[in-house]
Amino acid sequence: MIATTETQTDAPAGDIRARNKEVIFAALAEACIHRVTVDYDGSGDSGQIESIEAWNAANERIPFPSDPRIPLVFEGPEQLRAEINLESAVESLTWDYLYDLHDGWENNDGAFGTFVFDIPARSITLEHHERFTDFNTYSHEF
Repeated sequence: MIATTETQTDAPAGDIRARNKEVIFAALAEACIHRVTVDYDGSGDSGQIESIEAWNAANERIPFPSDPRIPLVFEGPEQLRAEINLESAVESLTWDYLYDLHDGWENNDGAFGTFVFDIPARSITLEHHERFTDFNTYSHEF
């Protein structure tokens, strides 16, 4: 098993990811959400988000509010702006970070992992597990 820990620094304030992260964390705090967990899994060239759950300070699962709509900026030539609900905004940011750090994670044996959004600390941690096929070769001559 290989364990790797990397600390990602926030990009300049103008960076799309940093801006979206700020907006999302402000909305999560306003909704009294203390922590969010996002689980994903994939293999065979297909991957998906398995669950997105919000937790309060008492460590009880709570629903995401349907409002407010969160104004995110999406990458592209026009840097499109869209307003989506809070759960979708979390999912969008999760996909962005996952593909930034582990592009192709869903290919072959695939990978799985969990993002944890710690709202009071304003941090996101990712525990990512890559699957691989291994084999041992033995050759004997008598």
